[in-house]
Amino acid sequence: MIAIVALVATLLPAVAVADVMVQGFVNGNSQAVPDAFYVQPGSNYMQAHSAAGGFTWMSKSVSESEILGNITLGFMTNETIYEVNVLDVNFSSGASGDFNITVTVPSGGVSGTVAFPEDTAMWVSNEPFTLSYSGIHFASGSTTYEFNLASPGTTSEVFDNVNHSTHLYIAFVVGAGPADESYSFLVTMSLLSS
Repeated sequence: MIAIVALVATLLPAVAVADVMVQGFVNGNSQAVPDAFYVQPGSNYMQAHSAAGGFTWMSKSVSESEILGNITLGFMTNETIYEVNVLDVNFSSGASGDFNITVTVPSGGVSGTVAFPEDTAMWVSNEPFTLSYSGIHFASGSTTYEFNLASPGTTSEVFDNVNHSTHLYIAFVVGAGPADESYSFLVTMSLLSS
């Protein structure tokens, strides 16, 4: 019995240190690559920016928190504003996949809501919008989504199979509303490559 205990006591430390270690290194480097998608002023941006609508786009070229820019929508107390093709979303040469747009209108504030006045919306389409006295029109056969900014909540839509030749056009309708409110919304964009 003592011989077995001595044998086990002798072999256990040898088994415990019989591990194998092999070590190697891989170097890593960084490389700047183009943005997969970007937002820029559209063909009607200057008209909307300089007109009474007061539409403004301030892009951010660098942001660790992934902020692409800031939209300022002007509103009037007793007139509705229509702004078409004020922003474009474009995709770089290597980007392809499904493009998701999510719009969130927060609730809260003094009046219980910070949603925009009634009939306020953001429109996104894969074809340019046109404007007439009857409102905003979109091309037949286009993929067009409306995001309601007049009601708190979150809405998501997906443009399938986008690539470097895809262009998305953004339009806004801003309903008439009170001058003493502060309105806000958040647009989240994401590309899921296939």
